[in-house]
Amino acid sequence: MSKVDFHILDGAENSTILKYTCRLVRKAYKGGFRVYIRSENEQEMKLLDTLLWTFSELDFIPHATLDTECGQEAVIIGMIERPGDSKTVLINLSTQMTDNFASYSRVFELIGNNPVAIDAGRDRYRKYRNMNVELSNHHVAAN
Repeated sequence: MSKVDFHILDGAENSTILKYTCRLVRKAYKGGFRVYIRSENEQEMKLLDTLLWTFSELDFIPHATLDTECGQEAVIIGMIERPGDSKTVLINLSTQMTDNFASYSRVFELIGNNPVAIDAGRDRYRKYRNMNVELSNHHVAAN
């Protein structure tokens, strides 16, 4: 079963969370993992797509959105559930829990500092805990 890490970010702004997501993606990618980023909506998906090209002048992270992937990209961004495997991590930006989370090697739940995100995160945390999933919490200064 996957380990689930909750990263509670101190910045409520969406841009702060997306930049932190890019850093997390870079770390997973450099660690040899594939990454699926489940975004909340199409606008967030498009912002992440652009940001992954521009957030670092030194790093290249091959990625695509779910509708443009060719199957070779290490990082995919989408809004729906997607099956994972032992070499893929899930970064969940959605307020919804992913039903197939156990198919991923690891799950990162990113929680922004706003009431809607916090309430949805608490609900997901309870659901994971009720399933006896190994959980950890990290309070992160996202800048």
